[in-house]
Amino acid sequence: MNPTTYSLCQKPIIGALMWITSLCAFPPLFSGEPIDLTVGGSVMTTPFHVPVEKSYPLEVTFEFPSLEARLNDQIVGDRYSKECSGNVRYEQIPEIRRTGLGRPIPFRIVVLKASDHSVVLDQAVVSLCTTSHDGKKGKTRKIGRLPLPIGDYIAEITNLEKQSGLTDVKTTISLYGGEGK
Repeated sequence: MNPTTYSLCQKPIIGALMWITSLCAFPPLFSGEPIDLTVGGSVMTTPFHVPVEKSYPLEVTFEFPSLEARLNDQIVGDRYSKECSGNVRYEQIPEIRRTGLGRPIPFRIVVLKASDHSVVLDQAVVSLCTTSHDGKKGKTRKIGRLPLPIGDYIAEITNLEKQSGLTDVKTTISLYGGEGK
């Protein structure tokens, strides 16, 4: 994907045709990078390239040892709520509406320019709520959105708190190209 193609994909008629023919496919900038959430301070680091200036969704995926373990999980959560997007703190959500949201998981996101390691983005965020599941053993949560210009970068994602109860759960981080048209 390049800026011209991306721009054409946003047009009403030609964009729809391009989506139908898969010309607007936008692969992840990185995908499936492991991070250990059972260890506080664990860091995932990876280089990546941004082909188009836009805001990219950063997500964490949890793969449970079985379908039953995913269905019984209360740490990651089993539902999404409007309180999960934006800057609403877990403590501000009325207790009656917290059921199913899972445990707040704090991350630090640092994005560096690959050329000189200058900091482009440095923020602490709290992930809350499941955004999707694969129908099998996996669940996904949004960590945040990264507004980035075209360029080469290094991502450093840090798990800020040890998460108990996830010993047999494989966790990975991905930075996706975005949602559909």
